[in-house]
Amino acid sequence: MAEPAPAVSGRLERPNLVPEGIAGVDAGLTLVKLARGSDGAVLFDAYEAGDVDPMSLLAAAGLRAGGVTGARLREVPEGLRGVDEIEAAVRGACALLAAGEMEGGHFLLILLGTGTAFVDVRDGAGRHLGGTALGGGSFAGVARRIEPSLRYREMIEGAGRGDRRRVDAMIADVYPQGIGRIGPDLTAAHFAKSGEGSLDDVLAALLNLHGENIAQIAAGRARMVETRRAVLAGGFAQENPLLVESLSSMLSMFGVATEVAPHPGFAGALGAALIGAEEVTA
Repeated sequence: MAEPAPAVSGRLERPNLVPEGIAGVDAGLTLVKLARGSDGAVLFDAYEAGDVDPMSLLAAAGLRAGGVTGARLREVPEGLRGVDEIEAAVRGACALLAAGEMEGGHFLLILLGTGTAFVDVRDGAGRHLGGTALGGGSFAGVARRIEPSLRYREMIEGAGRGDRRRVDAMIADVYPQGIGRIGPDLTAAHFAKSGEGSLDDVLAALLNLHGENIAQIAAGRARMVETRRAVLAGGFAQENPLLVESLSSMLSMFGVATEVAPHPGFAGALGAALIGAEEVTA
């Protein structure tokens, strides 16, 4: 049987970042991500979790042992390096920021995966601050209960076409100029508007529900660690501009600026590859 086509692919032109033939796998519950060194670059592929065996990706590509991380880490066979998910994400996110010539230093890492984790990152070292069960898994799970045939990328693309204002009750519906410090374009109540809204409209509203609520939790974590800078990474942030916009807009209300790491969905896989490469080349 032919290997399924990846849902998302990418290439990072960064010679010597990951040695030739070394790979990292981030075996998530929603997406399985692969980062591998090839021809002086890092190649990225992401597959829907139900389409692939995470361990088969390494063997199928003829790759040397790298690192494996993610929620399915317990499936890692002996001989492969299992990497803590937070450690891998921090290492990968910092490497991606450096590759994009973006500042490192101190920031709140918002790791948007099947769920969402928050990490206080200071000069490359991370401290886990807990998280929320809201993430790509809850978004996809609710969406599939609305329309079981949907695949993950179809959900994200549908949300991008939709208009949540047909589904959500907006502040503007009650207060056209906004109220207090709350602008008219924010949500008064999720899914509260009567009317028919299309499937795409519902997906847009569902995605925004995740963005706004994750952002409000993140704002509290940012205040706790005294930073006004958040960096987004994780598979749920990959090629998902509507989610990024929702998060950024809400975080800005709390004085937190938002940045997106290059190739954000592959932070964990890249971190696993980098950590695995250290053992292979030691």
